[in-house]
Amino acid sequence: MEKLVLWRKEIEEDFAGASEKQLDDFLDLIRYIRQNDIRSGICKSTLDKSELWEWLYSKDQIELNDIKRELSRYIEKTTFMDEEEFDKFFGQIGRLYAVKVLALSFKKENIYHISTIAEYYAGIRDYLVTEKKDEFCNDLQDCFPSIYFAKGIGTTVNTLNQRFEEIQREIVDHLVQINDYHAKFLELLEKHKSYQEIAREFSMDTGIECSPQAGRAKIQALKELCLNEISGQDEIVVCELHTKFKTFNIDRERQDRIYFFPGKKGILGGKIIVKHIGTHL
Repeated sequence: MEKLVLWRKEIEEDFAGASEKQLDDFLDLIRYIRQNDIRSGICKSTLDKSELWEWLYSKDQIELNDIKRELSRYIEKTTFMDEEEFDKFFGQIGRLYAVKVLALSFKKENIYHISTIAEYYAGIRDYLVTEKKDEFCNDLQDCFPSIYFAKGIGTTVNTLNQRFEEIQREIVDHLVQINDYHAKFLELLEKHKSYQEIAREFSMDTGIECSPQAGRAKIQALKELCLNEISGQDEIVVCELHTKFKTFNIDRERQDRIYFFPGKKGILGGKIIVKHIGTHL
């Protein structure tokens, strides 16, 4: 997914009214953007505003001095854009162009105006639910930082019993819950909980039906060979836990689902592995 994050032209107004916590979260977001080589831009006219630099260099709030210093460094490293180019891209926010545009802003005009890492992911996921199937499958990895999508995931999406467009949002909703449960999955595994127990806890916490594979005949299709970086050996994991979609309440044997492995330290950085998004296996 090609993304462009723009600093709102009136960002100095946002800074002046923000709390220390808001500014800390904003700084975490800026660091994340830089560390992940996400394109960002600021309008040259914003840089000409004396109010912005007065706030950045003011020492009135000692507790904000370090934050302001780091923000000024990031601003200076951001790509400067002339007004015409900036306005063209800013006008594309929320529209499904090749470049998905987000705005750095404390004013929540819509889901694409972001000031935290969580809001960044909410914004790009909202673009995801409107994409065509091929683009959607290609962009999944960008949208769920705690999930690794197995090779061929796009092929499994072709097995859905429902039309992709009718179930697309529910797929994203399930993936959000799976992604955000990452730490809890690892906690339960360290307590040596069975897959049945893990599925039960996940269902209770999220309201999404989840269970391990009942029939063992098709387990082979759910296996994934991975390198365990701790042992240095290849290891087979089984992506048998699965969520079940509710869309249209279709026959349970044709109920589409997401099959996944809840993660393990040493394998793909402990990420959850999603093997299959499609028909019942």
